Amino acid sequence: MQGNVLGFDPDTNSGAISGYDGQRYDFVRLDWRGPSIPVGGAVVDFVPEGARATRIYPIGRAGNPAEGDTATTIYILYLISLLVGVTGLVGLIMAYVHQSDAPEWVRSHYRFQIRTFWIGLLYIVISLVTAIIVIGVVLWVLTVIWLIVRCIKGMQAVSCGEPYPAPANWIW
Repeated sequence: MQGNVLGFDPDTNSGAISGYDGQRYDFVRLDWRGPSIPVGGAVVDFVPEGARATRIYPIGRAGNPAEGDTATTIYILYLISLLVGVTGLVGLIMAYVHQSDAPEWVRSHYRFQIRTFWIGLLYIVISLVTAIIVIGVVLWVLTVIWLIVRCIKGMQAVSCGEPYPAPANWIW
């Protein structure tokens, strides 16, 4: 059967699908067979088992990449912040401002970007505090690499119209 994802909560790893038969089906992330997290509005094919959807496969793309232009701009601002620090703060403000009215798949990027800023700030503070011993310099280099990888992975997902697969992740 086919239907549309009504919504998905990454914190509880559960969501709901509106089947084309007019019924509502609940599902858990373990039943999702797509490469990235489920997003609201995504067209899916699934096997109904009572009021539960199992073996859920996404059909087609999650979203229009043009909807994620602001998210891409924020990723670029974060990368530029490696040279000009204030652009990271501008990106953070943009992510907070735009997250409420964005499509759900773009919202995952804004959540990821907000977490990237705050986690990155934490890593930088730890690097500065430990700079008096040589380990702080190594931690700062690792933080720069971490930020670059996160931004590149995010921009790749936006260009494909996909949500960020694990926006709550601390590493990548």
